[in-house]
Amino acid sequence: MRLGNNILRFGMVLTLAGCGTMPVSGPYSQDLQQNASTKISGAQATVELDKPVDIEYVLVELDNATIDVIADREKYSTERYVWPKKEKRAPIKVGVNDTIQLTIYEQNSGGLFVPKEAGVRPGNFVTIPPQTVDETGYITVPYAGEIKVAGKTAAEISAQVTSALSSLALAPQVVVSFTERGGSEVSVFGDVQNARRFSLGFNEEKVLDVIASAGGPRSPGYETWVTLQRDGGEYTIPMDEMILKPQKNIFVQPNDSLYLFRQPEGFSMYGAAGFQGYVTFEKRDLFLSEAIGRAQGLADERADPAEIYIYQEESPKYVKALEEKLALAPSDFSGKDSIPVIYRLNLREHQGFFLANKFPMRDNDIVYVSNAESVEFLKFLNILNTTVVAKNNTDRAFE
Repeated sequence: MRLGNNILRFGMVLTLAGCGTMPVSGPYSQDLQQNASTKISGAQATVELDKPVDIEYVLVELDNATIDVIADREKYSTERYVWPKKEKRAPIKVGVNDTIQLTIYEQNSGGLFVPKEAGVRPGNFVTIPPQTVDETGYITVPYAGEIKVAGKTAAEISAQVTSALSSLALAPQVVVSFTERGGSEVSVFGDVQNARRFSLGFNEEKVLDVIASAGGPRSPGYETWVTLQRDGGEYTIPMDEMILKPQKNIFVQPNDSLYLFRQPEGFSMYGAAGFQGYVTFEKRDLFLSEAIGRAQGLADERADPAEIYIYQEESPKYVKALEEKLALAPSDFSGKDSIPVIYRLNLREHQGFFLANKFPMRDNDIVYVSNAESVEFLKFLNILNTTVVAKNNTDRAFE
C-alpha cells in the first residue's frame, strides 16, 4: 500500500511540475512570450527584458500596423547575395581567334594602295582580306608588318595601323570591323536546355541574353539559381532576382562561366498541423495562408489557432525600420548581421486570415503551430490516469 501511495505522489508531482514535463513537438507559447528579448506590435511599445537570455530574438505580433511594413519587404535580402554591380557596356576588344577585317582609305589615287589610272576600280580604298588573330595576338598588315591587336578596341587598332602607314600612303584612314568573334567566349551549363560555349556577339550580351541563347532554364525561373564565375570569383543569385531587378542583369564578359541549378524554395511545418515536414513553394510568391493550406491546415483536435509562429532571419536594418515606422523605441543590434525574428499570428481574431494572406513567406522559414491548452490538460489527465492505474495494480499485488 505504501509503495502504491508513493507512485501516486510521484505522478502528481510530475504532472504538477509544469507543462515542460509533457511531450510536445515544439516550444510552449508562454515561453516564447516570456523569453523574447524584444516585443513589437502596433498597439504597444517595445519591451526589453532585464534578465539574460540564451538567444536574443524579436517577437512581432502580426496586426494591421505591422503587416503593412512586413508586406513591403523585398523578397530577397540584399545582404544575403553578393553579385557584381552593373557597369556601363565595355568597349569590344579584339581577342585571340577573333577574325577582323581592315579597310584602308587614301586621300587621292596614286598612293600606296589606290592606282593612278582612273576607272580601274571605284573608290579610293582597299579592303584587306579577313585575318584571324593568332595565338600571340598579332595580324599582318601590308607594308606595316605585324601589328599586335589582341586586347585593343577597333579605334585603337585603327590609330595604330594609320600611324604605321602614315609615311607610306596618302593621308591614310583605317576602318576596322569584326567578321567573327572566335575568342570572346562564354560558357553556359547546368540546368539549361542546351549547355554550350559560344562566342559573344557585337552587342555585348547580358546574363539573361546568354541564358536565352542556351535555350533557357529547364526548371521554372522561381526555382532556378545562377552562379557566375569571373576572374577567379564566384557569385550566386536567384534567377528571379535578375527578373525583378533589371540592374542585376549585368553584361557578360569574355571567359565568363554561367552555371544554372535548381533549388526550390520551401518552408518547414511543425506542431499541430495536418502535415509536419518540409514543403516546397511550387510558385514564385507564397503567402502564409497558402503555406498553412499546403501543410493540410491546422489539426482541429490539437491546434491553437491563436498561437501560430513563423521563424525568420531578418536584417537589423529591417527591424529598426519596423520600430521607426511604428514609433517605437529603437533596439540595440550593433555588431549583428542578422536578427532572429518570430512572428505571431492569431487566427482567432477576425482579421487573422486577412493578415495571413498578406504575410510573404521566405525560403527556409519555419512555421510552428502550438497545441491548445485543452490538449495539454488532456495530457495531464492521461498521465494522472496512468499513475492511478499503476497504484491500483500495485495495491492489488500486495493484498
